[in-house]
Amino acid sequence: MASEGLIPALWDRMAPEGMDGSAVGQALVSEEDGVFSYQHGFVLEQDGSPIGGMIGYPLPATAEPAGPEVPDAFVAVEELANLVPGYWYINVVAMLPEARGKGLGAALLNEAEAQARHSGCPGLALVVAATNDGAIHAYARAGYREVARRPFELREFGFKSTEALLMTKEAIQ
Repeated sequence: MASEGLIPALWDRMAPEGMDGSAVGQALVSEEDGVFSYQHGFVLEQDGSPIGGMIGYPLPATAEPAGPEVPDAFVAVEELANLVPGYWYINVVAMLPEARGKGLGAALLNEAEAQARHSGCPGLALVVAATNDGAIHAYARAGYREVARRPFELREFGFKSTEALLMTKEAIQ
């Protein structure tokens, strides 16, 4: 539901021979630690079925350079996140298409803001592709503003290259 198919393409690339990329994603989410861990997840349900979700967590107080395990295409995302150490980072926001436009995404962003306040973070941050107009407008309506850009080279994953935008919102204490 998120990343316009980019994350599944990354997981496909990470999968060992004979393993499906979705199994890689499930393994990452099942871990106790790590940025995709279920520990950082929030799920919206309707009639017992998931319709959307978010993964968010505080960034380290000290910026850390991207490690060798980070694919070249995602170094730009890491560089942007390093501009806002200590912020609450919204790694993923996703909503089923039929659930969009009903204020549920805004509810997830409000939860992120509550988590940022609870954690004492000075603000919230996310990175979005410049081609994702719908998400950019939704984040802007929620009070997020673009503060930086980096080239986002995605051809190796079969996507058109674009720019990665860092959007932030100051936390309300």
